[in-house]
Amino acid sequence: MLSEDSVEKRNEPPGVNSRSLSVAHSAADLEVLREIDNVYFSPPSEFDAARYVLEHAPAPATCQAVEEMFVKLKRQQQVVSGKALHLISQQRDNCDREFAEIQRIRAELAKAVDKCREARQHLGHASNNLTMSTFAILRSVRKRQIIKSVLKSLELLRKLRSVEADVAALLAKREYYEAIDLILRSRKAAARHKEYKCIADLSSRLQDTLDMTEERLDSVLSGVCYHFDADVFAKLKRAYDLLGKTQAAMEQLHMHYSSAVNESSMEALRPHAGEVSIETKFQEMCLGVAANKAPGCLLDLCEKLFKVMRSYYQLVDWHSKHDDERVRGSNNVLEIERNVSREYIRQKLKAGLIRIWHDVQAKISTFLKSSGLEEYPFEKFIQVLGILRRLTQVAEVFCGDTSDLLQDFIRTQSVSYIENYHRGRMEELKLFLENEGWEQCPVRQSFNLLHLQEFRQFKKYLGPAKAEQGAKSTAQSDTTSSAHSQDDSVYIARHFSPKSTSSPFEMFRDEGVTNDDIFGIEPEPGSSDSDEEPDELRADYVEDAEGESPARARGGVIVTSTTLSVLRNCGQYLQIGRYLPQISLEVVVIMNQLFDYYFHAVHEFFTADLDVASATLYTPKLSAALKRISNSVGAEGGRFLRPEPPRQLDLTSEADLHGLGERIVAVESAIFLARQYQLLQPYLETIVAQHQRMILEHFSENTLAAAVDLRAPVYMCSASRAVDARSALVAMSQVKWDVKSVAVEHSPYVDMIVRRVQVFALRLENVAAKVSLNREVLNSVWSMVSKFVVHLLVEGFSNATKCSNGGRGLMQLDYRQLFVKLEKISGLKPVPYQDYVDRYVKAYYLPRSGLEEFITERTEYSDKHLLALVTCACENKRDRQALTAIIEGREPPT
Repeated sequence: MLSEDSVEKRNEPPGVNSRSLSVAHSAADLEVLREIDNVYFSPPSEFDAARYVLEHAPAPATCQAVEEMFVKLKRQQQVVSGKALHLISQQRDNCDREFAEIQRIRAELAKAVDKCREARQHLGHASNNLTMSTFAILRSVRKRQIIKSVLKSLELLRKLRSVEADVAALLAKREYYEAIDLILRSRKAAARHKEYKCIADLSSRLQDTLDMTEERLDSVLSGVCYHFDADVFAKLKRAYDLLGKTQAAMEQLHMHYSSAVNESSMEALRPHAGEVSIETKFQEMCLGVAANKAPGCLLDLCEKLFKVMRSYYQLVDWHSKHDDERVRGSNNVLEIERNVSREYIRQKLKAGLIRIWHDVQAKISTFLKSSGLEEYPFEKFIQVLGILRRLTQVAEVFCGDTSDLLQDFIRTQSVSYIENYHRGRMEELKLFLENEGWEQCPVRQSFNLLHLQEFRQFKKYLGPAKAEQGAKSTAQSDTTSSAHSQDDSVYIARHFSPKSTSSPFEMFRDEGVTNDDIFGIEPEPGSSDSDEEPDELRADYVEDAEGESPARARGGVIVTSTTLSVLRNCGQYLQIGRYLPQISLEVVVIMNQLFDYYFHAVHEFFTADLDVASATLYTPKLSAALKRISNSVGAEGGRFLRPEPPRQLDLTSEADLHGLGERIVAVESAIFLARQYQLLQPYLETIVAQHQRMILEHFSENTLAAAVDLRAPVYMCSASRAVDARSALVAMSQVKWDVKSVAVEHSPYVDMIVRRVQVFALRLENVAAKVSLNREVLNSVWSMVSKFVVHLLVEGFSNATKCSNGGRGLMQLDYRQLFVKLEKISGLKPVPYQDYVDRYVKAYYLPRSGLEEFITERTEYSDKHLLALVTCACENKRDRQALTAIIEGREPPT
């Protein structure tokens, strides 16, 4: 007990330094507590403190050491006691509450004792007043109650025995909810009578019946994956709701859908893969499908998978329609749990759309990777592209996915296919070129690529007066494509409806379907089958009804069978680019490679025997184009092998002007091909991106435009043999150019050259009987004859060691007489390249300064020609040496 003084002082305020002192004491106490060995806190039964202290006494045990140890232990005891007292004081309130609770319990127990005493008194009173008859009545009543209980249990047993049969009947009627409800009610009834051994056995059987019923529900649930029946699914959902397994059922359903995708895939491949075992994996089955069966197998695979997708789509649609059943704003705990469950199912279904599509996409990709897509025939490949395009449209309606993975795969496979297909076409082109007879293929005078069947669908872009509208039509392509996409979505959405039993892939089984139908491309407005010329489009060439081939007419088109093959390949490439706009650039590149290969082959075949200097025959544009092409065409290091010249090609016969007919057919067919490519340029510009058009412009300006320049070197191979150069030079060397007077008659070599040219003209007429030679071609041939003659004259004039003014006049007379006759023979007015001779002859009359200027500026003349000019024209030795030094210091012409 505290003294009165201490009680009074307890509530007084502390002294000035009491707080600091208490803090100091607390810190010191904590330090003392830390110094106490942990062994002192062991239970007394396990630890003897006195013995421990004696064992750890200081040595030697002096009085001072013992006194210090005593003080330390005393201090530790005081701190521990104070700490314990402090903790007890903190728990004082709890102790008071516990004592109060004990007092309350004591009072309650006293009341219970009083009740027991009172009950015993009443029992004693009853035992003294009741008689034996009363007890007999009570015994009979008790027996009656027992018998009623037994009868009730027997009735329950009778009902429980018929539960299995009743459940089976309800399941047969698809009354799943009623069957589950019956089982659950029976289980509750059996649980209330566990004291009977037979009912305990029935409870076990009811559990087995419930498990079997759940398996039956799961089996029906798996069938929903292939054909969704709204009524059946509604009954299933009610049954699972009653079981409390709605979310678990949804998880199981998604597993069934994954299994359905896999099983449908295996089922679609099994008829096409031959003999396969049950353990065969899907990828192994894909490898077992033959390439010729792959397109049909892909169609079956897409149709099977679409059924699964349609079922899931209808499942999601059913849930969205029945989602309004929840009570909004209800605070009922049960309703809140139901809403949470509905939200979980909604999210699960939404994620399931993407998941199932990814599973379908993976199956399709695995099949395509294993099917050797690059080996398909062209039409089969187009059909596969159409199927995949339709599949991406199905995915867009199914889950809104843009199918980037499948689109990238389609693009990659399409590029791989077209490269492989192009490689085959290049090998085919090489074979054609090596066996080409270079004979003119008879086609109508107005023939162009639009008369080929492969370009039929491009008429609206390339026809007359429509090429300029190509850009405008393409500018509207996005809107048109969007409209097509919307139409396709509406069309495909119809197949997802519950009433639909068809698939969007049925059109691919129709043999009459066209590629435009497959890719949803509308025909040209206003066009019909009656407007077209099917015979002309299907035939390789068309002849006039008058009986004479239009190719013989003036201005006819010169093409070869190889030219038509190149154009047909281009048409097929453009079809692929039309159906796959994302690879349009690759299509343009390989089309250009076809032209490059043909153009390069013509040059290699028909300029190999060029025996004159080619510096002035090749334009810079032609040289650059041939150099670029030669980097990719060659026997070593080139991307494509160089074709060998046809063995049957004879370029040595003088009677045929050394194959001039074949040369003309080859060159003019290449020029015609270039013009057809130019006709395609406006359309090609509309299918490639804006930043890619520079490739088209560069190819058009630097390669296609150079096709015309090929005439000069090829035709020169025949023109250079029109006149025997050696005989002509020998005849010119016999002429005396140092005559004093001007001759009135030309030299004999002129007549010799003219006779040779006349023979050339006669043989050219024979060539014209086989090949259509229009004025442009004839002018090109005669231009090369004229070019060769003028160079021959300059060469002959430069061989003169001495030349007088009379000789210079004779030179002018000779070449003027020659060109007058050449003009009559060739029909060229004027004959080209005359200035080359005229400037050279007139240079003899130039003074020293004019001659130096001529030598410096006229780089087209060789050093030999200029040296001969200086030697004859300069009588001053010093001037002659100075001009000779200028000639020798000239840079060679590039």
